[in-house]
Amino acid sequence: METKQKSWFKRLGWTSIALCGLCCSLPIIGIALGIGGLSTIAFYLEKTGLVLLIAAVAFFAFAYLKKRKKTSCNSDASCSVDCSCKTTLSK
Repeated sequence: METKQKSWFKRLGWTSIALCGLCCSLPIIGIALGIGGLSTIAFYLEKTGLVLLIAAVAFFAFAYLKKRKKTSCNSDASCSVDCSCKTTLSK
């Protein structure tokens, strides 16, 4: 009876050691796999980086010019707010 109990405690001890080792090593393995995955994605996206950069600059330039054109056409709107450019009529 005593040897059966000792073997059960021995198995429980080895299981605990294995679980403790997994608890300590899994975050390190996860970080390594995560960094490897990110570098793989970056490698494949590096080829499209220049194209996406040019497209982004074109979109920002288009939006800037569109907004600039819109504000220059509505220059009369600023006069109605502060009346600084309004001429007075003489009777």
